[in-house]
Amino acid sequence: MKDVSSGKPLRILEVIPALNSGGAERFVVDLCNQMARDECEVTLLTMKNFSLRNFGFYKDDIASGVKVVNLGLGKFAPTTFYWLYRAIRQQKCDVVHFHLTAIYFGVLAVLFDRKKKYIVTSHNQAESERTNERFRYWVKKLCLKMRLLRQVAISDQNAQSVRTVFGMPPVRLIYNGREMVSASDKFNEVKREVSRCKQDDDTKVFTVIARCNPQKNIPRLIRCFNRLIDDGENVALLVIGNGYAAPEMQSVISQAKGGIHFLGQRHNVADYLLCSDFFTLSSDYEGMPITLIEAFACGCIPVGTPVSGFNDVVTDGANGFIAKDFSDEAYTEALKRALAHGNSISKDSLRWTYAQNFSMETCAHKYEMLFREMVESSYNCKHI
Repeated sequence: MKDVSSGKPLRILEVIPALNSGGAERFVVDLCNQMARDECEVTLLTMKNFSLRNFGFYKDDIASGVKVVNLGLGKFAPTTFYWLYRAIRQQKCDVVHFHLTAIYFGVLAVLFDRKKKYIVTSHNQAESERTNERFRYWVKKLCLKMRLLRQVAISDQNAQSVRTVFGMPPVRLIYNGREMVSASDKFNEVKREVSRCKQDDDTKVFTVIARCNPQKNIPRLIRCFNRLIDDGENVALLVIGNGYAAPEMQSVISQAKGGIHFLGQRHNVADYLLCSDFFTLSSDYEGMPITLIEAFACGCIPVGTPVSGFNDVVTDGANGFIAKDFSDEAYTEALKRALAHGNSISKDSLRWTYAQNFSMETCAHKYEMLFREMVESSYNCKHI
């Protein structure tokens, strides 16, 4: 998208710590690719070395039109502040868009490189920052109060959270988007793998896509599916994600019943959703889960806890099922309602929800309009 006033392409720097297999990372790659297709000059700056651990999981999905800068860092250290400040100063861009902890390490640029405009997307509930990441919270709050930084919310509940925690509304509410997903060349192989996880043709398959993280509350997931299996329900649960080999998870995994299958990390998650009846999530908090968007795009019925994102787009019983609260009893009850009434929800209606709310073209266009407004109005953007 070109800047109307100058005729020049909008120059955008997207900054994220790494490209490991998370929803925010998937979103940032999709956003960069779409903005490049929209004729913006897009640079993706990542901090952690792609060759270490899982930090380059999505790097091969980056379009050729996106410039990539990787700082090649290992562990974060006090020097990280300097290296990121230096990298941002070197980039010729109009807007710097931070994600996750990048805003924390990028504070020097926000404070001292005033030629650029700065914005951050809130990918989780703001309360989690105030509780779990106190220094990051105060850094962000300082920059917001000084009007050096603007913040985008990604769901209605997320927007209210930002207002409550930071004392000011987000500059925009923009739902996350996702590029259209489709079956990969491994689909038939995945179909056979999923078939082996089923007891018979009547088995209902649930899939969860989540890293092993306290936020995702995998122990709740295991307890409730154990209860379903003990109650005689013909179900299979596919758990996709990394971190389940951690020692602290072994006692939980050892309690999982026979119908629960830990498949490890997968890149082609759409294949598994296309082979599943339900997508499920047991998180304690979220922003707008990318996996939920992928489930809608694949026509996979969502079932989850009442977190941000689910509450925004899932109407209980109409296009998915939401637990009444975060108790095991409520989550199990939602799973049972899904088994009893899931046949009433059509795959086409779920794909329609995706098309109406979550296309990456629409999402990127909203960000581009906001970035242009920031550049042209010196931050005097209207808040929602």
